[in-house]
Amino acid sequence: MSTSFTIWHYLDFLLIAMALTWSIWYTLQQNDIPKKGSFIATYSVIAFFLLILSVIAINTYTKKVILLNLSNKRFLSAESIFFMGSVRNTGNYDVGEVEIEIKIFDKGTKKQGRTSFESTAFSDYYNDTDIRKLFGYKNEKVKPVSYTIRKTIAKELKAGHTKPFTVSIDYPSHFQGYTNKERLIIH
Repeated sequence: MSTSFTIWHYLDFLLIAMALTWSIWYTLQQNDIPKKGSFIATYSVIAFFLLILSVIAINTYTKKVILLNLSNKRFLSAESIFFMGSVRNTGNYDVGEVEIEIKIFDKGTKKQGRTSFESTAFSDYYNDTDIRKLFGYKNEKVKPVSYTIRKTIAKELKAGHTKPFTVSIDYPSHFQGYTNKERLIIH
């Protein structure tokens, strides 16, 4: 099993650890500083946040995966939607895991008499299936207008390689057509 860290991650850890060690050592050598513990705690917190931000920045530049040839087909016999496509690692480093998040929306919700410029973000957010489960909302008359699914589609994707995938989503019976939105999550 390969790790999702690159040489840049290890170099980043080393540099931040050396800077933290040097700043703690330098603070302990000072005789005119009365409360050294607060300085050391501050250095540690700053190093922790610097580490998080630098790992995010390194991941942005080293992990590059694109979605290719995404298509979807609705199969009435199975009452599901199949999303087919492939992912390609266009970066120079291996990627540990690639997930796809697919959100499907009901096309029938546009028939509420509103103009195309009115925002529906608030109602769409609280009508999402996952949010309704989280808040324990159980009104059976109000049907959710969107569903979100997140699945792992590739593990240990080598640099330059492509991997095909197929993801199935159950089609909600109350939908009057659907639109979809996808995004990749790279670990």
